[in-house]
Amino acid sequence: MQMDPSIDYSNLFLDMIEKIQEKIVLRAIILIGSRARGDAKYYSDFDIVVIGDFDMPYIERIKWVLWHSPSVPVDIFCYTPEEFNTMFYSYQLIAIDAIGEGVILYGEDFIKPYKLEYKKFVEHGMRKTPCTLIPPSM
Repeated sequence: MQMDPSIDYSNLFLDMIEKIQEKIVLRAIILIGSRARGDAKYYSDFDIVVIGDFDMPYIERIKWVLWHSPSVPVDIFCYTPEEFNTMFYSYQLIAIDAIGEGVILYGEDFIKPYKLEYKKFVEHGMRKTPCTLIPPSM
């Protein structure tokens, strides 16, 4: 059974967004994976990228965000803006997918410049195959 790709998941994560904003400067929250693409099954989890001004180690960030997440199966990926920027410009798939296929739940303004860059990457030949990401020839 496929999920409806038009479902608005922002309300599901609204409380989490508010709780995170109470403690850090939150830049963006992006739904990625099957839920974002619209090909999720009933049992599919929610893959969430959180970009914020974290001042704790990576694993501690995840634990802290999970504490505030809704009671649904989730995989959380937490990055500082600098880490996300490095990942994006080194063509790491999670960052590329977040921008290219992700559903922005929070932080449209933060993501906008990445969307423009993503478009340039695609214009210069970046594409995904079933097993790899082919970077642009720039």
